[in-house]
Amino acid sequence: MLVVVSLLAVTVLSGCMYPQSNRVDNVPYEEQIRSVQTAVDSFKETTGVLPIKTKPAETPLMERYPIEFGRLVPGYMADPPANSFEGGGLFLYVLVDVEDEPTVKLIDLRVTERLQQLQTNINAYRAKEGKFPFAGSVGKNQFTLNYDLIFVAEEPTIPSPYSDNELPIYVDGSGQLFVDYRQDIAAKLENTDVTPEVGEDIRYLLYNDSPFAPAYSQGYTINEQGEVEFLNN
Repeated sequence: MLVVVSLLAVTVLSGCMYPQSNRVDNVPYEEQIRSVQTAVDSFKETTGVLPIKTKPAETPLMERYPIEFGRLVPGYMADPPANSFEGGGLFLYVLVDVEDEPTVKLIDLRVTERLQQLQTNINAYRAKEGKFPFAGSVGKNQFTLNYDLIFVAEEPTIPSPYSDNELPIYVDGSGQLFVDYRQDIAAKLENTDVTPEVGEDIRYLLYNDSPFAPAYSQGYTINEQGEVEFLNN
């Protein structure tokens, strides 16, 4: 059964990154984001709390604060945005910077689906072999994968929402999948007047001027030489 499931996954994982969708409402319109931001701000001002779903503390930061539209509709907005998951669209609406300035951003659920498919293969291998299919190391707790072992025909990547880059995928020591945004952050650093501090999480460089949160990311910082590296807490 494991072999059958894995072979089926080969077809899925070696194919097109995203299913094609021609729906107009699957475009990340700024107007929709602004309307949700207004509703979130009004809700917080009225209630003193944020309209978010409760997630476990170990949930990665960018996915930790999804907006709960059931708390905003109909009191603060008529309906969820058409491009939201709740509205039948492809985007998850989340909040970033919740402690200082809660800000609405998007996560493309096609990335979520892609990683879930790959995670299934990794978990199946771990269940059978008692170990993860690590290939090499890219950080202190970041590892590349041996895709041959998990029946994936070619190394998958994630299209960046910030550039034309195809971003690598890696896992941490627990086998959890992440997207590697280091090349995008390095490009942002070259085109900004901001001077980050060593040890500071600099993912804000990606999402400050974009509608998208860096989904499935770990923290990044710079070292003493100004090079981008993983922020290992």
